[in-house]
Amino acid sequence: MAAINGHRAVENGNKSEDYNEKKERMIEKIQRRQEDRVADLKKRQEERQDRSSKSESVQFFISTFANEKSAIESRVKTVDGNGKTKPELISIFDGITLSVQKLQKYVTDSALFLTAHDLGRAQEEVTKLYVVVNDKREELIPKKKFAFKARKKETQQPNNNSKISGKIGASVKPSAPGKENRKEDDVVDVDGVIVNSTSRNGDLSLFSQFQCGIFNKTDEEIKLNGSEINGKDVGLTNLTSCTVQLYGTPSAIHMDRITNCTIFCGPVPGSVFVDNCKDSTLVLSCQQLRVHHTKDTKFYLHVTSRGIIEDTNKVQFAPYNWTYAEIENDYQRSELDQGRNSWDDIDDFNWLASDKRSPNWSLIPENERVTVWDN
Repeated sequence: MAAINGHRAVENGNKSEDYNEKKERMIEKIQRRQEDRVADLKKRQEERQDRSSKSESVQFFISTFANEKSAIESRVKTVDGNGKTKPELISIFDGITLSVQKLQKYVTDSALFLTAHDLGRAQEEVTKLYVVVNDKREELIPKKKFAFKARKKETQQPNNNSKISGKIGASVKPSAPGKENRKEDDVVDVDGVIVNSTSRNGDLSLFSQFQCGIFNKTDEEIKLNGSEINGKDVGLTNLTSCTVQLYGTPSAIHMDRITNCTIFCGPVPGSVFVDNCKDSTLVLSCQQLRVHHTKDTKFYLHVTSRGIIEDTNKVQFAPYNWTYAEIENDYQRSELDQGRNSWDDIDDFNWLASDKRSPNWSLIPENERVTVWDN
């Protein structure tokens, strides 16, 4: 009997232990569920706060941008030349231009939380402001018209690599300043816009939308200085087998129908727009880059926001590496951040996959990059 009672006691003890273990496991399971619920609730709250913060930031940006833009436009409208000397007018417009540059910097600094659409729209508005300011400046402080003359090189068969040395790492030498042989009938000047003389009797509506530009050129080496392009909207249209150097800080650059060219530009506080470009090399520094309908083109790029491509393929990117005597002064004037460069962060509007990079663009291998550009 004692043995039986002892056996039953052991069984009861085992059952008690099993019950206690089950109870502990159940309590732990309930605790884990509660912890998971709390963690999930906290995560959702943080996500809502983050969305709210971003929404508030965007709304604050839109409001601030609109107010600053309106204030600049009002300042431009109220400027008149009555009783003011030329130095006084220059000082006034320099102050307005500085305000536009500060607004441009505000757009750049806000790029982290703005959508590509909002960023692009804001940048376009800033570019329009530059045009409005410079149009008013030209009206009240007219400059003597200039006519830039460029020499024509000997006719040769176009070569997709004619502007880049066949030896990787070798230098590419654009034309030296002031050494071109110039002809009086190469170009004519139309209100500050450089136009090929063959367009004299043609439709100038395209050219008139830019304050300065180079159009309809083949096999030429052309240079524009800061005194000619600073703060201006520059157009480069229908160029073939040309080398173009843009020294200074234009407010924006528009390129269209560029074939087998090498184009250099100093820091642009606004946007560079590239359309219908092929077989070319573009060495660019800007706040925003937008590329359309372009192929087989290399970009040596400094851009402070994310570059955008659309309907574009076989384009390659490397860091901007052009330099010239006044480039540091031009960077200070433009207020572009030299320490911030998104040259390898490109957004392809035709590529929707988020887990894989677009096949339409790539990086130039380091051993294939041009390392020196001779001035």
